[in-house]
Amino acid sequence: MSNGSGRFMFAGHAIGAAAQFHRLDELENLNHVIPTLAASVLPVTGGRSEGHLDKPYRFDVDQPRKRCLLAVDRIDTWAEGRGNNGAYETELSVEIGGMQVVEKLHIDLVRLHMHSARNGSADPVVTTKGNRIEGMRLGNVEVRMTIDDEPLAHTGTADQITKFYRNRAGLTNAGDHHHFSLVRDIQLIGSEQDKQPMSVNGHTIVWTGFGRIILGEVHVKGHERRLTMVRLAMGSDAGGTGAAGDGQSNGTPTGG
Repeated sequence: MSNGSGRFMFAGHAIGAAAQFHRLDELENLNHVIPTLAASVLPVTGGRSEGHLDKPYRFDVDQPRKRCLLAVDRIDTWAEGRGNNGAYETELSVEIGGMQVVEKLHIDLVRLHMHSARNGSADPVVTTKGNRIEGMRLGNVEVRMTIDDEPLAHTGTADQITKFYRNRAGLTNAGDHHHFSLVRDIQLIGSEQDKQPMSVNGHTIVWTGFGRIILGEVHVKGHERRLTMVRLAMGSDAGGTGAAGDGQSNGTPTGG
């Protein structure tokens, strides 16, 4: 592709955090949009993009009561696309420190890293320096989890991930769209009274009074892979959606 007969179209992003709320207590049809924090997005030609949140961020509301919907101490993200002589790489990184959602969910650290390399017409090879969620607390309940990065190494193509899961549980399919999680085990540590409104379903925590917390989910379609470390589907006294630690990579050789 260096002879002018074709090129490589880079695609990738690394996003810190974002959320939106449509309901707070009895107030409906709201549009509280927390802007995407510390986003890094690659242009089609590659290069490097960085996003930083260098000082604490808060999104506060007064109605129907005073409350902080989202607070973050710091975020650093970057996405890089490199290519030469038919070899192409896309690398993404997200690190979030000190996140709080509706004064209930607290996370000390979210870390995402994903590297995809492609040489000529060969399938992409995906590696990672490690993905982590640490210091998660649901009120007074501590969340401990086991994250297994091995499946991420098989997300170069949809065929790779289906072969990896051929004799394993955990992969769901919808047409050419494949979904699984890096989270293998979730433990809730706290008193039985504090844990009573919480339950674990696979890689999802269901918390009455907050909603669903979906952890370490990966989506693969064709040569595209997307990892979201924390996704929120809130539906109790605060209704809305949110995400923290989101990365996507894909690259396509073209004929011109």
